[in-house]
Amino acid sequence: MSGVGGGRLKQLLAVAVTKGVEEARARIFGHVLNPAGLRSPHKILRKKLFGEKVAQWYPHDISKDDPLHIDRREEK
Repeated sequence: MSGVGGGRLKQLLAVAVTKGVEEARARIFGHVLNPAGLRSPHKILRKKLFGEKVAQWYPHDISKDDPLHIDRREEK
């Protein structure tokens, strides 16, 4: 197995093992494989949504908290 053929086989096995490890890691941790290196929305879609946090800044029901809104309802 010495010579050009032996080195090529080792390289082929190394590539196969590396690819298998990457696929297993992606399955375990929920990553998306992108071997072509193309742009993908997965990075943005994985981000934590912050809408709930922003919604906490505002009152739950403005009709109960705003006296002007209450006055307008009473005038009708």
